[in-house]
Amino acid sequence: MQFRKVSHLYSLLGNSLVHPVLHPSAEKMKVSLEIKRDDLLHPLISGNKWRKLKHLLLAIEEQGSRSVAVMGGRYSNLLHTVSYIGYLLGWKVKLYVRGYPEQPLTPMLKDALRWGATIHLVDRQAFRELREAPPKLEEESFWIPEGGFDRLAVKGTIESLMEVPKSYDYIVIASATGTSMAGYIQATRYMKLQTKVLGVAVLKNDDEIEQHLNQLLAQEEAGYHLLEKHWQDSHRVIKGYEFGGYAKSTSELDGFIEKFEAQYHIPLERVYSGKSFFATIDLIEGGYFEAGSRILLIHCGGLQGLRQ
Repeated sequence: MQFRKVSHLYSLLGNSLVHPVLHPSAEKMKVSLEIKRDDLLHPLISGNKWRKLKHLLLAIEEQGSRSVAVMGGRYSNLLHTVSYIGYLLGWKVKLYVRGYPEQPLTPMLKDALRWGATIHLVDRQAFRELREAPPKLEEESFWIPEGGFDRLAVKGTIESLMEVPKSYDYIVIASATGTSMAGYIQATRYMKLQTKVLGVAVLKNDDEIEQHLNQLLAQEEAGYHLLEKHWQDSHRVIKGYEFGGYAKSTSELDGFIEKFEAQYHIPLERVYSGKSFFATIDLIEGGYFEAGSRILLIHCGGLQGLRQ
């Protein structure tokens, strides 16, 4: 069955639940750890990708467009999600994928082709250029930047925190472009929460994340201007948990993921959630959080990364 309006997708997705985790390190350090399970929103419309895309897709539809183009890597959850949503809506989808013809198609790209998306492979240099300027597209086509980086993506993430019935001292989330992190920072401000947002850098680009936060947060949103002085005190980009860079891993990270999944039956992958979960436990054990702290760890989905 195909849906013809973005609003019809809401019937497929609800709110995500918050689960407490009785981790021995958290108990020892006398902190509370809970996990927001955005990975359970939908098996294909992945976690924070829906948060980022929701209002952007509504705006595209309102403009009368039914064609989108988006860039990403061969294992991109965003490309996978956009392709599936395009299939449900009957939209035309074009993917600009960093890769080469001799490389085999990943399971995610095979899905995208099956759902009717077209794939345009670009090399590393061309991919960098796309980050600076979008390609020439058909007039009615809408460009979605890498990672869904857009002020409307922030709005969807704000709504994510509004689902949570109580407040926390810290929110921890994996960060690649900083888009979701910006949303949580704004949400804590709008909701008047004394909460610090920690973004765990999953690739070696912490300076770039800060630049993106500058762009997204120094804008007028919902009638309120988030001043730079305030939001610089409300967050921190955590580096040192990249494990070699984007989509890379080590035996230490792999071992942590395997053990955590066995203990708590929560699936993790190496690109996003595995690193943010590892960082959170490591920070707890290192005494980063003061005793009595309430920590909300965001599981942002991205579980397509488990498919090789």
